[in-house]
Amino acid sequence: MKWPFSPEYDEHEYSPRTSEMLAQWTPGQGYGMFGREVETLYKTAKGNYFILSEGGLFSGHYSSRHAETWYGGSVIRPLTEQEALCWCEETGNFETRDEQFSSIR
Repeated sequence: MKWPFSPEYDEHEYSPRTSEMLAQWTPGQGYGMFGREVETLYKTAKGNYFILSEGGLFSGHYSSRHAETWYGGSVIRPLTEQEALCWCEETGNFETRDEQFSSIR
């Protein structure tokens, strides 16, 4: 599916398939599998961080409300190193914080 806009990042670099998964977080308020949301922190081969946010049909990540599909959507959000550190602290991923960001804490 081709989107009507271009993302503000390099789609090839910020790919979950070619990046290292560091941590995950699932908000406590999922409304079954259709409302479930998951955020995953990744690190690219070049050392950049990003969040892949995924969700079901009734989540905030469902990108096409008028489509007749039964699956959700996803959003990639590039992060600075400081933003990735803050995400780890806010989501309770302290082990990842300690392994990845000991030099900036």
